[in-house]
Amino acid sequence: MLAKMEAFFMKEFVEKAGKLAIFSLLLLIPSFPVRMFFLLLLVSSMLPWDVQHKRMSLLTSIPFSSGELFWVSYLFLLTIALTTQLIGSAIFLWDISLGWVGINLLGTLIFSTAYFGISMLCVIVGLDNFGMPFLIWIGDIIIGGIGSRFSNPWFFLSPSHQGNVLMSGAVAATLLALAFWAFQTKGVKK
Repeated sequence: MLAKMEAFFMKEFVEKAGKLAIFSLLLLIPSFPVRMFFLLLLVSSMLPWDVQHKRMSLLTSIPFSSGELFWVSYLFLLTIALTTQLIGSAIFLWDISLGWVGINLLGTLIFSTAYFGISMLCVIVGLDNFGMPFLIWIGDIIIGGIGSRFSNPWFFLSPSHQGNVLMSGAVAATLLALAFWAFQTKGVKK
């Protein structure tokens, strides 16, 4: 499996070098609300972009099952997102505690997981890889921001607001599992 991961990572770095370089620079921004937008761009330009542009036959030429392809792409996304978070924290936030950096890493993990699942679900049902997830993100921010933090249940479940890390992590894991199930059972057009 490690050789397959290496082959996929090399393929992504070669094919998407320009995008990854730009997103990596933009993901160094220490403000998490700003990073969310660039994380959404990164998420939608990974496997959901390939599915949207009908590049599955190219991806399956590397001998991957659809499940392996899903998880390796997800791991690649997390590698880029979390590495840039760590580098950005080291560069810009050198006087902030490690606990604060850990919370931001967890926030990045939850947000990336949730929106990878959302973006994959959108392309599997035939929608856009960026437009619909962007609208869902805007709706997520608006609904989670309505009223008082403590009286709004969506504030605690929201992958953007993350009022309760365990609850928003459970929502993110559910979205990822649902996307994996749909990718495995429904499949995509090659």
